[in-house]
Amino acid sequence: MLSRRCLIAGSPFAVAGLAKLLRTASSSYAAEGDAITLAYPADVPNWDPVSSGSPVSTSVHRCVFDMPLNVAPDLSVGPSIVTRLRWLDDTGTALELTLRDGVTFHNGDPLTSADLRFTFFERPKADASLMISGVWGSKVADVETPSPTTAVFRFNAPYVAAPALLASLPAYVMPRDYFQKIGREAFLDKPIGSGPYRLVDYQRDSRIVFEAYDKYWGGVAPIKRVTFQIIKDTSARLAAVQSGQVDFAHNLPIREVMRLGNMPGLTGLIHNINTVILIHMVNKGIYQDRNLRLAMHHAIDTQALSRAFFAGQARPLSMWASEGPTDDPNFKFEYSPAKAKALLANSGYSLEKPAKIAFTTFNGQFPADFDLGRAIVGMWKEVGIDADLNVLEIAQYFQMTRSGKIENPVLYSWANASSDPELFSGLILDPKRPYSVWKSDDISEKLDPLLVEVDNEKRLAGYRAFDAWAVEQGYACPLLQSVATVVHSKRVHYVPFANGWILPYYWTLA
Repeated sequence: MLSRRCLIAGSPFAVAGLAKLLRTASSSYAAEGDAITLAYPADVPNWDPVSSGSPVSTSVHRCVFDMPLNVAPDLSVGPSIVTRLRWLDDTGTALELTLRDGVTFHNGDPLTSADLRFTFFERPKADASLMISGVWGSKVADVETPSPTTAVFRFNAPYVAAPALLASLPAYVMPRDYFQKIGREAFLDKPIGSGPYRLVDYQRDSRIVFEAYDKYWGGVAPIKRVTFQIIKDTSARLAAVQSGQVDFAHNLPIREVMRLGNMPGLTGLIHNINTVILIHMVNKGIYQDRNLRLAMHHAIDTQALSRAFFAGQARPLSMWASEGPTDDPNFKFEYSPAKAKALLANSGYSLEKPAKIAFTTFNGQFPADFDLGRAIVGMWKEVGIDADLNVLEIAQYFQMTRSGKIENPVLYSWANASSDPELFSGLILDPKRPYSVWKSDDISEKLDPLLVEVDNEKRLAGYRAFDAWAVEQGYACPLLQSVATVVHSKRVHYVPFANGWILPYYWTLA
């Protein structure tokens, strides 16, 4: 059953320990001073972070906005502006949060429990189109504010994943008084948060400049000025870091990372992250054919994809998690062109009469995304699937998912900021959530009980079984555990996060 114990007190990720862990470099910096420039693949959709977002924009928004809880590099959850939380019941419907005293927004206003109520209750109830509404809107019955430093979340049903979600996209704490005073449109022009950096210059699709907030509760950032240069083209990001125009670049091809890592003055790093590269299926048209969906999955050689595009470092997956709490090492989805052909034949398709489909990917949103899409199209052609490949911008994708206008399968990279399974299946496949692409009633029948299960062992076992069932239906196709690919100047002491976040606040300079 659910424990009513304090969930954060005594955490090894307490703030004092965090400062000691992450700030070990000298306080004197190189000639370039205490500033860095990053080559970044995408701009933020806007500066209302709870309205929309993606794993790519998370790292930018996290410079300005705090979440109630923090995720450590190893994905453990610990304190942030919330220092303590505890369940007030055994049913997962009442969660008390104790806020850190003395936290301020960038305009000097104190951050209080009223800001949590505004963020997690008032705004989701007022606007169902917000991204935060998809996570919290139907879940939160009320947020009580008995004191400025105490908030009590009352849930409509058990919500045992709430602590993990308080440290995940889009749980950014918004400044209630400032937002209501100036209105949303003005806020988009002059956003403030309680995070480690203030936004001082913004040019859409060009650059974002941050300066350290000198009253940040966690201590002033060691790197005082951070510039994100928006460089969508992968080759241009490579050229920028190789030439020294920027100090840091990521989402780069594996082989280029290995090559640049051998150059003087540069470091290349490749590490696994808690992100799955998958194909979102869609419950429309030709894709309602289970034979076709499963054939598409059986025809993909994930080992070959890993070797070709990730130097073998991206782990092939049969389920969302890799070595996570819901991973089942005994469940394997087989690469089998023979099975793919047999399934297609059952639906009247063959090499001579291929299934005609469309397939969507991105170009530069995650490592090798476009090249992966092309390789998968080639594998499908070998079994009797003729796919027309097209490219979407990430902003277009989010608009289309929210409006239900995705018409064909999409190659996507889904990030889980923690290890909780609800941030995989509970969001990827729940037809009531705006993030799901496949929509069918049989999912709700199996998933809904897991969303309210308070016995954690039963909950994890249930997700394990649900994940395997969903893959066997072809509702989504997990392919690879993604990797982060990074090249940076040797003067940058980069701290990798297992969820792939790029957070300059935790870095130092040599």
